[in-house]
Amino acid sequence: MNDKAAEKLRHHILDALDRQPFLQREGDCFFYEIYADYRDGMDSATATKLLSGDDPMQSFWESLEEWYFDYECQLRDELEQDVQSALTSEDGPYPDGFTAEETGLFYDLMMDHVYFRLPEKHFLDQTFPVNIMLDTGDGNYDYVLNSVYPCWYGRYEEKIDDRAGIVWLAKSQGYTRAKLQQALRDGDTSGPKGFLASMRAEVANIASHMNTVTFLVEMSLSDLMELNRLIRLQDRNGHFHDSRKNPYCGYIILEKDTVTGLYDPWQGGGSVFEIQLERDVKLPVKYIRSALPDGGDGYAVESVYGMCGSAWTQGGVKMIHAPLKYAVSA
Repeated sequence: MNDKAAEKLRHHILDALDRQPFLQREGDCFFYEIYADYRDGMDSATATKLLSGDDPMQSFWESLEEWYFDYECQLRDELEQDVQSALTSEDGPYPDGFTAEETGLFYDLMMDHVYFRLPEKHFLDQTFPVNIMLDTGDGNYDYVLNSVYPCWYGRYEEKIDDRAGIVWLAKSQGYTRAKLQQALRDGDTSGPKGFLASMRAEVANIASHMNTVTFLVEMSLSDLMELNRLIRLQDRNGHFHDSRKNPYCGYIILEKDTVTGLYDPWQGGGSVFEIQLERDVKLPVKYIRSALPDGGDGYAVESVYGMCGSAWTQGGVKMIHAPLKYAVSA
């Protein structure tokens, strides 16, 4: 087929596509907007698998294309039939039908000029109950550093290790390790008010020896992808068992109303999740052990405590700040 005949077929295809009611035009290209059903959603297991991979966004697009592949093929077949019928009708430009060469070019041109927009925003905006677990250096000690007096496992005379997550959290709230130690030595308390008193009750009610400071937040999939991208920067200079040696990876800011507690995801236990934050928490990403949908890192809080979804919607992540050098994904 010569160039003139090919350009003629291309012109007629574009003209026929321009008359399709469900297509939108961008220059010489047309796209069909695929909308998700309101019941369509990603389950937590799939989200965790995506977030745990080397390239969550690439995995997300591969999954999205797989989910809508059959529907996209159906739509493309129907569109090609409509356009071909219009061009080969009695009053069309090809009333005698296409030759074999024209048929091959027809499908090539349709592929070049028509694409489908998948409903990525529907899934990227989907929210998940997320457990942000800390490792402030206590991970190298299996998180036993948080099990101090008045916990059954702790001893009154022992000092709290500076690497304990509860010490880091106390400092984030404006208290020194000595002040926290003094408050804890007062023992358990009922009806605690404020950070120190609620920490006493939290530590006293620990049910096992391994517990990490955990925040319950609600996050969109897109924000989760960004946060986990920053978490992976922890290992850019090699893996360190002591998280304090991790390089700077940015920070997040958690609202002070965020549900916070000591949790044991390895054995399915923890304390009462009633630490009362008095100010927003500026959390360096280098100290985040994991930030995954509930159940993505050990036993799920929901299954252990029977908590309802509101536990994750109180407070949350106010800001995700990436290091300037890594602010934009490669």
